[in-house]
Parts: sequence; C-alpha cells; structure tokens
Amino acid sequence: MPVSPSQLTLAGSFASYAALLRILSGPSPSAVRFTRSLKAISTLHSSLTTILALIALRYGQWRTTGLPPELTVSSKHNISGLGNYPDDSHNPLITARSEFANCITAIEAGYLAQDTIALILEARLHGRTKSLDKTLLTHHAGIGIALFALHYYIAKGREAGIYVIVMFLLMNSSTPILNLRWYLRNFHPGRRRLRLAADLAFAVSFFVARVWLGWKILAEYGSFHGWTAIEAYTHGLRLPCKLGTGALWTANLGWWAMLVANVVSRSSRFALGGE
Repeated sequence: MPVSPSQLTLAGSFASYAALLRILSGPSPSAVRFTRSLKAISTLHSSLTTILALIALRYGQWRTTGLPPELTVSSKHNISGLGNYPDDSHNPLITARSEFANCITAIEAGYLAQDTIALILEARLHGRTKSLDKTLLTHHAGIGIALFALHYYIAKGREAGIYVIVMFLLMNSSTPILNLRWYLRNFHPGRRRLRLAADLAFAVSFFVARVWLGWKILAEYGSFHGWTAIEAYTHGLRLPCKLGTGALWTANLGWWAMLVANVVSRSSRFALGGE
C-alpha cells in the first residue's frame, strides 16, 4: 500500500517538533529553558494550524461526491439516514474530502504525540512528576488517540466529517494568548496592566474559539437540515458525537466561567491597588 501525503505529514510533524524542541532547549536543558521551549513550540503550532485550517475552510479544494464507496455498510446506512439519523449523504460537512485537510489533522496528531512525551519529560526535569498536569495530559491523549484513529480510517479511505474536524482545529487560535499570559506571569510579574490586558484578551479569545465555535459548528450542520444549533444537537448527532460534543462544550463553558471569575477578581484587586 503506497504511503499517503497525510501519513508522511504525520511522521514529519512528530519528527519536526521533536527536533525543534531539541534545538530550542539544547542537549542538557534546564527545567525553565525546557518549559519556555515547549511554550514557544505550542505558540508556533497553534498559530500554524489556525492559519492552515482557515485556508482549508476558505480556499481548500474539497471533493463533494456523495458517499465514498469505501465506507462500511453500517456507516453508509447511518450517513444516508437509514439508521434513525438524518440523511447526510449530500451534506458537505460530512462527506467532503480534502487531502490538504487530512494533512492538517496529521500535523495536529504528530504535535500532540510529541508534546505528550515532552510534558512527561518536563515534569521530571522540574522534579515534580507527581504534579504532572493530568488535565492537559488527558486532553492530549484523548484527542491524539481520536486523531490517530481518524488516520487509520483515512488510510482505508473511510474518513468522514473532515470538514467539521478542521473547524474544531480553530480552537487552537486561543492558545497563543494563553501562552502570552503564562510568559507575563512568570517573567514580567510587575507589569500588572499588561497582564490584565492579556487576561481580558484571553477571556474573549477563549469564548470565541472554544465556546462560540462549538455552537457555530452545530448551527452550520443544522442549516443543511433547516435546524437550529440546539435541534442539530438533539436530532442530528450520532450518540458518540453527541456525548463528545456535549462534554467538550460543557467543559469549555465551565472553564470559561471560571476564567471570567478569575479575571474579574484580578481586575478588582488591580483597581484597589493590589496585585
């Protein structure tokens, strides 16, 4: 079986990010330098995937030829509306395909695999293996496994919903501001006004990229069937998608609420002359 461009991209992504981390952190890095290198790569990756996703969604050459023949019978039944689901056999959000889009998801998968290993190494460098960020590690592992499973289906010619997956990658767009907040807190703690501005910017970007975007994707899917976003969620999504989307959106909304509460608290202390 010939190697596809997306498979080459996945391997190249993992190797390239690993090599870049080695270059930035050096052969025997300090804990601080290693963490700064990880943040720099995180910023680079999130910016790159956001730009590529926007290009793919706006200018990409998507093939919309109906149901791909390689799909299994059960998948064809589900997408065609024969499994108690709506007929999405001509819905471009579900059936459209793009090798360029596949390569973008491969870049994400390779990065997540490399960064998962790097996070474990980082914790050991800091001498705090028990303090490993399990939330971030779980996030990486969950999405990474899903993307590797996606590339198994891509290799078989059985992928579906790639357009939606690329839309979800736009969630990366809030990460550069997140890393800016980290940098200001750790290396410029005295610049309170700038830190507060970064907090406010992150609260806005997080809402747009991780809360509103989820709603927008549902609305885009629902528009094909003449549904609202809520109707699309309740009537259109298959059970695994419904559980995953609901959990992700609820978690992001909860994190955003906590973020806003934190920003309001910081703003109040700043107005009173405190931290």
